[in-house]
Amino acid sequence: MCARRPIAASGAGAYEGDILAAMHRANYSGGGDNPGNEFILGSDRDALLCRNKSGRRNLSANDQLTIEYAGVFAHYHVAMMDTLVIGEPRPRHGELFEAARAALIAVQGAMVSGNRFGDLFDAHAQVMDEAGLSAHRLNACGYSLGARFAPSWMDGPMFYEGNNTVIEPGMVLFAHMILMDSDSETAMTLGRTFITRSGEPEVLSRHDLDLITV
Repeated sequence: MCARRPIAASGAGAYEGDILAAMHRANYSGGGDNPGNEFILGSDRDALLCRNKSGRRNLSANDQLTIEYAGVFAHYHVAMMDTLVIGEPRPRHGELFEAARAALIAVQGAMVSGNRFGDLFDAHAQVMDEAGLSAHRLNACGYSLGARFAPSWMDGPMFYEGNNTVIEPGMVLFAHMILMDSDSETAMTLGRTFITRSGEPEVLSRHDLDLITV
């Protein structure tokens, strides 16, 4: 699944419907199947929703755009999630992004066989809370992916506090770092898919952990 198409379709004045179409086009033109749930797209204040919604708008010169989508083959999913910044990032965007990236790296480091799914959540929460962002994070930060059908590509087990399910080699796991600062109306997300191995997990998402600005 290539993120270049939705990124290329974004920018000041771009219509959300065209960006959403580019997200689907990247999947279908690559031989993909129907995704298990709707792709997520929201800009401005709706970038904080992190859910699918009705209604489309044109992006402003300075905006934020949260997208979550997946490449799908034989109903197996590889998901990605990012918040793109259109125009000049606000300082808060940078602060939230650095925390999200550090948290995702911590989760990846904990994603080894023998650890538990609760350890993944704890790694995420520790970074977020030490950055003073406990009020803006979620109480879960990922889930399993498999051969899934509508209405959801989510599979169990999930990453939440106290989940004692043991991580085993060969699991496909989607880790999503989501920060929603309602006070400043600033969104930041960063999500990547991994396959667990006996040692370090394999990253399935090809894109680097950089803040995407358009």
